Amino acid sequence: MNSRNINNTKILIVGLGGIGSQLTELIVPALEISGLQLEVNLMDGDVVEQNNLAHQRFTNSDLNQPKVTVLSKRHSTYENVKVVPHVNNLSSKHQLDGYDIIVVAVDREKPRSIVHGSEAQWLDLRCQGDGWLMIDSDTDKRILGDIPQNTQAVSCQLPGAIDEGNIEFGFAAVAALGAQWVIQKVRIINGHNSKLPKFSMGYLSYGQMNTSAFGGELHG
Repeated sequence: MNSRNINNTKILIVGLGGIGSQLTELIVPALEISGLQLEVNLMDGDVVEQNNLAHQRFTNSDLNQPKVTVLSKRHSTYENVKVVPHVNNLSSKHQLDGYDIIVVAVDREKPRSIVHGSEAQWLDLRCQGDGWLMIDSDTDKRILGDIPQNTQAVSCQLPGAIDEGNIEFGFAAVAALGAQWVIQKVRIINGHNSKLPKFSMGYLSYGQMNTSAFGGELHG
């Protein structure tokens, strides 16, 4: 085995809602078969509620339990990947100390801005309805300045969608992009040549958007 494969890469996922819970389910089994010694940390202060069940990776038996506890127990039997729960929300930069990769998948601007200020490799995943947005620590800073900020928390499901049974899957699309990014980023850290997904946004109903308008003349 390559000596770099013992690298105990530490990953943090902030937010275990539609995106974060789906991302966890995708990456943990995939990371296990890599043979690398890895740590996946889950951070979220919320408990599982009834209205989460339609689009988040939880069941009736998980109700009223902390989301991070449910997912960490579910993935507690792996040999190479250790899943660590943190039943709290991200509120200060010091909570990010020691992580190599940070994924933020929340609907609030403060945690996002804290992650964006981190020195770690980071990924920011967002969605609403069937729309999605992915930006990372390599994204041009002019683009980051052009992306509108939320003035309040925004659910990944449109208003009334859960009550009407009209679940949309932007969360699943961006979680898949995020999983691709995380797996390839881990490979890069461990000495492999891999290609990462880049800044992108789009809608499942209309396709990927042209992002050249963001950040001014980025291609000139």
